[in-house]
Amino acid sequence: MQFLNWKIYGTGNINIVLIHGWGINSKIWLNLVKKLKKNFLVHLFDLPGYGYSKEISLYTLDQLVNIIMNDININNIILVGWSLGGLIATKMVLMYPNIFKGLVLVSSSPYFCADYNWPGVSNTTLVNFAKELNNNCIKTMLKFIYLQNINVKLTKKEKINLKSIFLKHKIPSIKTLMFGLKLLKDTDLRKLINYINIPHITIYGKLDNIVPYKIAFLNKNNIKNTNFILENSAHMPFISESNNFYNILYNFIKKFR
Repeated sequence: MQFLNWKIYGTGNINIVLIHGWGINSKIWLNLVKKLKKNFLVHLFDLPGYGYSKEISLYTLDQLVNIIMNDININNIILVGWSLGGLIATKMVLMYPNIFKGLVLVSSSPYFCADYNWPGVSNTTLVNFAKELNNNCIKTMLKFIYLQNINVKLTKKEKINLKSIFLKHKIPSIKTLMFGLKLLKDTDLRKLINYINIPHITIYGKLDNIVPYKIAFLNKNNIKNTNFILENSAHMPFISESNNFYNILYNFIKKFR
């Protein structure tokens, strides 16, 4: 019996597992799923405490990965992780190297915090964000959704859809959100990513102020990957440049047929 809330779409012999990011549930992927399901078997799930998955007490990234892996009973898997979901997907591949065929990291980083030679979010920003969550969770989360697409031209419908994905479904508890922030703040996989031995690509938005695209160049010498930078996207390139994003993803996945 599966612990997490899963949905399956499409047909085919290639399984694509999509992992959403912090603060929002798996419905963020639905527009992409409409395209992918024509050719592939797509698996969506809500992380613990998000969407329709139960909240559980988690303390480490390894624990979270094991919860997800206990639910997975398929093979020939391509993992696609966005933002925090990319961090989780990276750890899944590192912990279970023989399970997955390919990896796609979207607006993600092996280390989300900035330091003297690494671009990212400042530690102070994350601490202040945690304080704002405690004061007004909904207002803070809506602000975060807005910041993910600042400087990006989204249609009115796209903006409404983003807001409704958050407001019209179960809002994650402070406990769940704080655990996610802890993962973003404390997880550093930079020294481990060179152990990834499956084909993988990274996709960044050039306008992203959460995960700077310059990380692509810092990673280039550490792992054998292919970096794609979408010129008119910020933190959600699968929404702001949905056609370009899909084409990149499709061209990568079709090689596994």
